Amino acid sequence: MLNSRNLLSNFKLISKRLLLQNCFLCGVDSNQLLCVACLADLPYQTIRCERCAKPLALAGLCNECQQKLPLYTNVQAVFSYIYPIDKLISVAKFKENLAILDLLGNLMVKYLQFEPRPDVMIPIPLHPKRLRQRGYNQSVELAKCIRKYTGIPLDYNSCQRIKNTRPQVGLSVSQRKINIQNVFKIEKIASNWKHIVLIDDVMTTGSTVEALTKEYLQVGIQRVDVWCCARR
Repeated sequence: MLNSRNLLSNFKLISKRLLLQNCFLCGVDSNQLLCVACLADLPYQTIRCERCAKPLALAGLCNECQQKLPLYTNVQAVFSYIYPIDKLISVAKFKENLAILDLLGNLMVKYLQFEPRPDVMIPIPLHPKRLRQRGYNQSVELAKCIRKYTGIPLDYNSCQRIKNTRPQVGLSVSQRKINIQNVFKIEKIASNWKHIVLIDDVMTTGSTVEALTKEYLQVGIQRVDVWCCARR
């Protein structure tokens, strides 16, 4: 019975990846999820903070990074978190539209810079309860796309999310920092890991990746970078 349930679950996820439709955003006839015009019109990042990738009007460091540099070394984000990327990520994350998630992952592959090449990618983990509810971790799915095209190893066992915190959405900066305290536990890292990359769908204040970076630095990792789909 358990195997049958797993097969049914996998079939549902695969079917949602392969489901073809008109352009998801504008509705015109299209043989892909987004038509050429909508793909070109997505809010690709241009000017950003040199450290945390926060969208800026002028190149350089944002005010927060000027006051205190984060623990992670560098952030790359493909998009600014505005319409329609916010809509696409929300649908991929909460509506089980894995075809859109695959599209976003492939766009990350196209626009991210992979040098210096990390030893391993670590998707931001979900708490087991939330993972069961959602059925998948969107950060893992994005990382799988990157692994497929780059061959960079992927690990989602070294770190566990041990507290089922309330969602960060809607919380202030200070509330986010408190909410994410003592959330992660590093189980075991490989002896050859020196440089890791954290994979996330959306980076807002950076509280989550900062907390996880701290945990990995404490166990001997020398450099932590962040690759995310979108930056708010």
